[in-house]
Amino acid sequence: MLHRLCDGLAGLIRNVVWIAFAGMIATVGLQIVARNLLDAQIIWTSDVALLLFTWLIFVGSALGLRTGSHYFVDMLPTHIPWVRLPVEIISIVSGFCVVWILSVDGWMLASLRASGEVQSIGISRFWMYLPLPVSGVLMAVFLIEMIVNLVRNPFGKVPA
Repeated sequence: MLHRLCDGLAGLIRNVVWIAFAGMIATVGLQIVARNLLDAQIIWTSDVALLLFTWLIFVGSALGLRTGSHYFVDMLPTHIPWVRLPVEIISIVSGFCVVWILSVDGWMLASLRASGEVQSIGISRFWMYLPLPVSGVLMAVFLIEMIVNLVRNPFGKVPA
């Protein structure tokens, strides 16, 4: 059931990220066309692009955790089961440290910035900082799935 939940979350994130990416490209394209061809300034485009970029980076990093897309340095022979297990445990514990920082400190930062306003688009700055705790929660769900997989197969083979 957890695996299906994570599959559903990953699919939803993937679709939302694609839509946000297309929106960011369209917004930046509009800004370039307006500035260079129409000799006009559209103030809101840079703030919308920044908002979309922030969501893309943080929510996309949670998806990257699920898919194993992040960079890693392979210094230890993790193909050996007694080496792989401690490395996996250290990785998961480190991941939860990042989750804690993103979730708790990210929520505090978003709450502190909520009283400010992004004037060009008329929204609270809360929405600019909300991707941090959202990403932390999504990463926590994916790390829990990793723990379940590790408990089920502690000395299993490393996927190719």
